Amino acid sequence: MESYKISIIGAGKVGTALGFLLQKKGFKIAAVSSRNKETLDKALAYIKAVATTDLVEAARLGEVIFITTKDDAIEKICCEIAAGGGFQKGNFVFHTSGALSNVVLKSAKESSAFVGSIHPMQSFADVEGAIRQLPHSVFGITAEEPALSVARGIVEALRGEIVLIKDEDKPLYHAAACVVSNYLVSLIYFSQKLYSHLKIEPKIALKAFPPLMKGTLNNVERLGTVDALTGPIARGDIETVKQHLDSLKEVSRDALEFYQVLGRETVEIAFEKKTIDLKTRGKLLEILSS
Repeated sequence: MESYKISIIGAGKVGTALGFLLQKKGFKIAAVSSRNKETLDKALAYIKAVATTDLVEAARLGEVIFITTKDDAIEKICCEIAAGGGFQKGNFVFHTSGALSNVVLKSAKESSAFVGSIHPMQSFADVEGAIRQLPHSVFGITAEEPALSVARGIVEALRGEIVLIKDEDKPLYHAAACVVSNYLVSLIYFSQKLYSHLKIEPKIALKAFPPLMKGTLNNVERLGTVDALTGPIARGDIETVKQHLDSLKEVSRDALEFYQVLGRETVEIAFEKKTIDLKTRGKLLEILSS
């Protein structure tokens, strides 16, 4: 695997971290490319390679080409490189989108390249965070041989775990990842807004939440989602849930409905955990639906 020359098209957080980590593992990073000179200069602080704003030139220098741009640009950039003769027969071309199928790489395939996608199930706020978090992550791979073997080799070099995703299943796969990552941020933001009604400053709330969240995530890792569930619904504390609902009515209808939707899902987890019986389940669902 290390004998392949790699080109990275798109010098953002994922592309830069990927190039940096693979270079540390002994892979040859032939080129890094971005049309944004400032972004390219930042990437060069991490990766030793030819730097160019010419995407076609960068692709020509590699045998494995990663297109790590924003989702909306992948297909257009792939077509541009193909039209310029940037892909050679037998190249391996990968994108890193979790939502998009490999159809966006059709022009590379028509240029006799092998295509696939390698998506890290991680959240990257900056390059340093991406470098820390990429190794040991789970990677969703969509590819057929021989691109599949190359993708496996790259993920194994990063000490990641592989899950194979069908092309047609990518949107649902990505939706699940968004719920876990992006909507977790939304949940925290929602809780901050509730605390603001108590005149508690957001920065104080942010000090209170992480230990609670870390404890919960530790429980999930140790016990699994069902056995990790705690709280009033898990205990069948109907009166406590009623009090929550009454207080949320004073906040807003949206806040109330948001809590109810999450609450109904939580009732089903509690019932599966067998900490509430059928009668309690029915009562909780009734008040969480009214």
